[in-house]
Amino acid sequence: MRFTVPLLVVALLCLGGGGRVAASTDFNFPAVFNFGDSNSDTGGRVAAGFEAIFPPYGSTFFGGPAGRFCDGRLIIDFLMEAIDMPLLNAYLDSLGTPSFWTGVNFAQAGCSITPAKPTSVSPFSFGLQIKQFFAFKDKVTKLLSKGDMYRKYIPQEDYFSEGLYMFDIGQNDLAGEFYSKTEDQVIASIPTILLEFENGLKKLYDQGARKFWIHNTGPLGCLPQNIALFGKDPSQLDELHCVAKHNRAAKLFNLQLHALCTKLRGEFAGASITYVDIHTIKYSLIANYSLYGFEHATQACCGYGGPPLNYDGNVPCGQTVSLNGKLVTAKGCSDTTEFVNWDGLHYTEAANFHIASQILTGKYSDPPFVDKMPFVIKPRF
Repeated sequence: MRFTVPLLVVALLCLGGGGRVAASTDFNFPAVFNFGDSNSDTGGRVAAGFEAIFPPYGSTFFGGPAGRFCDGRLIIDFLMEAIDMPLLNAYLDSLGTPSFWTGVNFAQAGCSITPAKPTSVSPFSFGLQIKQFFAFKDKVTKLLSKGDMYRKYIPQEDYFSEGLYMFDIGQNDLAGEFYSKTEDQVIASIPTILLEFENGLKKLYDQGARKFWIHNTGPLGCLPQNIALFGKDPSQLDELHCVAKHNRAAKLFNLQLHALCTKLRGEFAGASITYVDIHTIKYSLIANYSLYGFEHATQACCGYGGPPLNYDGNVPCGQTVSLNGKLVTAKGCSDTTEFVNWDGLHYTEAANFHIASQILTGKYSDPPFVDKMPFVIKPRF
């Protein structure tokens, strides 16, 4: 199973032209500002010093750890490449003179939409990411006023109103709650979570943001970590052997998120809001993995313990620990393209490529842009 980026590039070329200048209005933006969790974190958590990640992370594409919780590129990486733009640098990454000219990534692994608690994995909640964005924008404005010295490293002032604002967040709000709450309690918390999200979107809109691209959350119950912890009782699993309650909560979250996007279209004058159904894409991939060239749907590529999940929370991917008096290592698999899941929580580069290619068909979005596509993208698996 092999794949190449040009298929994604062709997809966007078919939308109306090559590159930022000639692209259709749907994709004609000079910069991308991303907010999210580990699904789109391109180095924020590592740059913040919360943890280091070790080989084999990044081995498929970057040659080593690159701040991403994956063996290679994330969905956002493929989307950026498809629209012929540089990969996004993390806001907190100050090494290597990172360029933020075409955007910046505020995503942080482990973060949630709701404010962080003392027990939270990350303090960088959605609200804090929004504050970081405003601090970034303010600093950019001041630097631009000083002349051309910094212009090649930072966005131009009009990029903030013309740029694309991307969001992939909410997974941790739901998954984290299941450790201490019942399914009904988790579901009851969804309106509060989405109210916090809505408030953040309104703050961005009030500051000039007009193009919003919002991913819903995936099938949480199909992550090996959740299956290992909450799926010991077979009666709790669905037809795909995923944890049913997690998937039900994700679906209800997505229904309410979709409704919120519809409501905001009526309130945000002059704005475009695209809702992307990541859940359907991911669930279909797991349900039909062999049709897409994969051999393992819910078994981690990099983990410890062997089939069926190859996941042990005590032995993180790439690390060697003492387990029952014996040193054990969570190693990567020999061929990552055979696996949908990378480390028990995140997807492989191969799966991310598949998901990105499906996003770019336009048929999983509301409003859809499939009518602008002369063909459906078929990854070369």
